[in-house]
Amino acid sequence: MERFYRNGRQRFATKVTLVFFLLLGSVFATGCKKTDDLDDDDTVAEQVVVNPDYVAIDWERANLETADDSAGTYTITFDGEEMPGIRAGSIIAIDRDTVVNYRYVVSVEWNGNRVNLTTVEAYLTDIFYDSGFTLATSPEAKKGGKGRKGKVIYAEAAYVTGEDGKYHMVRLNGGGKASTEFTHNLWQSPTFNYDGEVLYESNNMKIWMERMNMSMSIDMEMYMNFGGRTELEVVGDAISRYRSRALRVEAAFVGKFETEQEIRCKVTGQCAWSPDYDLWKHNLFRPIPIRFLVGGVPIVLTLRCDLFRQVEVTASGEMEFYTGVEDRAEGRVGFEWEQSGRMTPVSSFSNDFEFTPPTVEGRGTVQAKVWAFPRVSVMLYDVLGPSVDFMPYLSARVSGGFREQMLGTSNDYCAWSLDCNTGLDLRCGLSARFFGYEVGNWSTNRWNFIDINLYHSPKRVEHVSGEGRVGESRTISFAVYDQNNLLGRESVTPLPQLVKFEARGGLSSEYGIARGGVVSVDWTATENDVLYAKLYDIEGNVMSMASVGSAGGGEPGGGGLTGGEWIDLGLPSGLLWRAYNLGATSPEGYGNYYAWGETSPKSVYTWETYIYGEVNLYKYNTNVSYGTVDNLTTLEAMDDAATAALGSGARIPTKAEWQELLDNTTSVWTTVNNVNGRKLTGTNGNSLFLPAAGYLSGTELYYAGENGSCWSSSLDESVPHRAWSMLFDSGGRYGINYNRYCGQPVRAVRSRN
Repeated sequence: MERFYRNGRQRFATKVTLVFFLLLGSVFATGCKKTDDLDDDDTVAEQVVVNPDYVAIDWERANLETADDSAGTYTITFDGEEMPGIRAGSIIAIDRDTVVNYRYVVSVEWNGNRVNLTTVEAYLTDIFYDSGFTLATSPEAKKGGKGRKGKVIYAEAAYVTGEDGKYHMVRLNGGGKASTEFTHNLWQSPTFNYDGEVLYESNNMKIWMERMNMSMSIDMEMYMNFGGRTELEVVGDAISRYRSRALRVEAAFVGKFETEQEIRCKVTGQCAWSPDYDLWKHNLFRPIPIRFLVGGVPIVLTLRCDLFRQVEVTASGEMEFYTGVEDRAEGRVGFEWEQSGRMTPVSSFSNDFEFTPPTVEGRGTVQAKVWAFPRVSVMLYDVLGPSVDFMPYLSARVSGGFREQMLGTSNDYCAWSLDCNTGLDLRCGLSARFFGYEVGNWSTNRWNFIDINLYHSPKRVEHVSGEGRVGESRTISFAVYDQNNLLGRESVTPLPQLVKFEARGGLSSEYGIARGGVVSVDWTATENDVLYAKLYDIEGNVMSMASVGSAGGGEPGGGGLTGGEWIDLGLPSGLLWRAYNLGATSPEGYGNYYAWGETSPKSVYTWETYIYGEVNLYKYNTNVSYGTVDNLTTLEAMDDAATAALGSGARIPTKAEWQELLDNTTSVWTTVNNVNGRKLTGTNGNSLFLPAAGYLSGTELYYAGENGSCWSSSLDESVPHRAWSMLFDSGGRYGINYNRYCGQPVRAVRSRN
């Protein structure tokens, strides 16, 4: 074996040559030439025992008298007194000039310095048994090894000589990590990356390559398989010879190609009409003169107040077009060989292609703002002095957005909203007058002191009438509500709001426009169908959704309050509990996550995105230190996510109702379909499963699988920026208060009647 590494010092340039030579050459040929130009990890002693059964023959002092390769018989004579320790079970290398023929010794007959040998061909496992080049069973092989038969064997390390004449250990396959393939990075193209590359840009238009990445590579794979032997047989044979005629080798070159391209075009525009304020009423009240002496000098100050008015209209909009492709292709070409069979070609090709259809998006906002404000000034000698503008205003903002996918409708939306606000701006300045009239004013920018929303449309959508029947066309109606803060409640919208309908069955229209607050659609339901009515914001996010299932089926968690979706646990109150989290389709489903008091899920859960503020809470507050006090301690129906999704009658349970559930059920930490959670069983034998779904903060999901939490509808009155939640884990903890902005699942309840 030593000769195997020492003779024929032709060097090859790549790692592929080494692996191909070591593995394939040893299998297919009875001899091979050495290669040593390889990456190495560690330097070892110059004389390395590659195989304890290998016997090195010094052919400068030995002569091969007879040789019959087919019969495996050889006669060798040796010069000198010391004879090599050849015995049965030894592995020797027969030097045949151009090749090295490896043989496994079956019997030995010594006659002085002459030895007669009977041998058989030494296989790969004979040559490398108990050597630095080891073979081990891969854990993946026990599961089938990428669909190949039997157990896959991979090499960990080999010893070769380097240019320094010393042996070096080459680790293959990442130092023996469990794997079934060798990847040699034969060739890899430079990665073309043009992310964000601007192609054209002007004041209001930009065309750019959002993504353009491309890479290609060619690698080599090799698989070794002892498909005809069990793992115990492999271990047992290793004690004696570790030989197998069931060895299979599969080698292939693999080419990979990846590309990702997306181009975008964006057009923006904005305009503003903002005429200067004008005088509405001169001397809103009679000027007040103030006279006094300073060091004998008479000083005259005049307090004046004029009334001004101003109108401002601004508009902005943008339109975007984009399209793109993603393509990942992989091809394999190579061969498969068995010791007892023949070589056969193998090839395969796969391609994963995704296409982003040409899509147009647009967003726009128009805002009008009207001020009527007094300007109070203190004039020195009625000529020059500071002024303050107290600028109460009314404003209205209309925003809209749409998305149109040219080759489909699943990602489309169309939406608009109206906001009416009032507030107060302040502005300071320096005023100049002549004969009592202002002739100039130099003022700072406006500063907004307070802004209050009076009216917002839309707020939510709710199913009001109609049910689906499989195979029948039925009219389903939904109501759209606005938030009227002047009245302190929701009200049916008087505006023509847009609602999108989605279902598997037939729909008379994709969109509906609310008339008198109600929007309807004709729906021909299919089996287990669900009709959704969705309100979108201008960014394309669902802000509210209502649903109704087809009779005899439907998605659990849909619009109907029907039998199997609600569980009677035999509670003293008779309360029924929902079988699933809101938005889930199975008991173990996590469902949607909601901030406390919000009725739709969102992408970011922070105080900045929370609907009721942070430092100054303006709803559900019992402490003046936290904002406006209204002493509301339980969610109203308009702010209840369960009511918004499931309709009247469904709601989020209070803290006391969660406690009733715990007091009247037995609880065990268990797993349902690989999901951890708590199973609660009532006195009547019925059970409820609460999955350990964790909670959302910011954009991160925390503790999923470890603990779970569900909102109650009860405020923490002592710390009103928190609300009570049902928290549970494997240790049996129950009940805690969370910041109201956090995203948590919702489990609904309803009364028996």
